[in-house]
Amino acid sequence: MRRTLQKIYLSAALRLVHAAICELQSLDKAAEGELLGLPVGLRYAICTGHGAPALFVEWDGAGLRRLREEPAQKCCRVRIKTMADAFILLSGRMSLAHLYARHGLVVAGEIADVMRLARLVNLAECYLFPAFITRRILPELPRLQASPLRLYARVFFGFLTNRY
Repeated sequence: MRRTLQKIYLSAALRLVHAAICELQSLDKAAEGELLGLPVGLRYAICTGHGAPALFVEWDGAGLRRLREEPAQKCCRVRIKTMADAFILLSGRMSLAHLYARHGLVVAGEIADVMRLARLVNLAECYLFPAFITRRILPELPRLQASPLRLYARVFFGFLTNRY
């Protein structure tokens, strides 16, 4: 039962992070700069453990398009070793950097592109989590350029219109 609930949470959290990054492209200049620096056709895979939910996206020059299945081509991959570690990460109890330092994840691909993804995830966390949580998990908090409520509203309406 616990594993099933974790899978449901991880699936929802990955979709929320993807949606937040998509919306931050138009709300935050730092996110826009990170995304516009990506080469067109770059693919990312975030895997959360064996048999657990995963997120596959591709940068098409205008946004991060979600892919239904794992890319056959070479891509930048962040593989979190266990579902428990993924749950800790996506529930805001640990940052990507801390999980990497604990050897809880494996990265593959061009390290500069993987770091862009890490910065985007950190920025999304700043908007999605309250400040008392992000102060604990991130070394420094970026200045938010839009209201987190505005981001939540855009993400909500994006899900209603099936944009992600």
